[in-house]
Amino acid sequence: MSPTVTGTGLLADAGLREEVLRCYLPHCRYLTDMHVDQAADTVEGRATLSIAESCYIQDTGHLNAVEVNIGYNQMLYYTIARTVRDRLHPVFADWSMEDYWRRQLADILIVNLSSTFRAPIDRTAFSGSFTLRRARQRRLRSDRPATIMLDTAFRFWDAHGGSCSGQVDVAVVVS
Repeated sequence: MSPTVTGTGLLADAGLREEVLRCYLPHCRYLTDMHVDQAADTVEGRATLSIAESCYIQDTGHLNAVEVNIGYNQMLYYTIARTVRDRLHPVFADWSMEDYWRRQLADILIVNLSSTFRAPIDRTAFSGSFTLRRARQRRLRSDRPATIMLDTAFRFWDAHGGSCSGQVDVAVVVS
């Protein structure tokens, strides 16, 4: 389902976040706020996240690897939506918001994810950063659709010194 747009044709950030997270079950919507900006040839975002209750395991008392992946996905989806909407990177210049909504789940794929935990993070209140370091379109095989390759990094932290960071390679199938 496509989101409803305002009279200007653009969604407010909170409205965009709600639409981006619509594909998640309500208790799995961890991203509570995110600001995205273009910085030189990168796109960067800062986020606030909160996990009231784990969606799959009893309370561990801290952010775990599965929740890191979900939090990362939500920052990724939101950043791409903002990048498309606000024309923040040329690799998505030909995309409309309709293209984004159609491709969000089916065509955005994590190729490689690595994360390092330095200290436990309070999952009930933590911050995150997302960086789209590099984006390029390429054709991996002549008989396949083009692919947008994204080189991204993330970091999560809390007010008590909790810390986790990682790198993620993402492929976006352009059909």
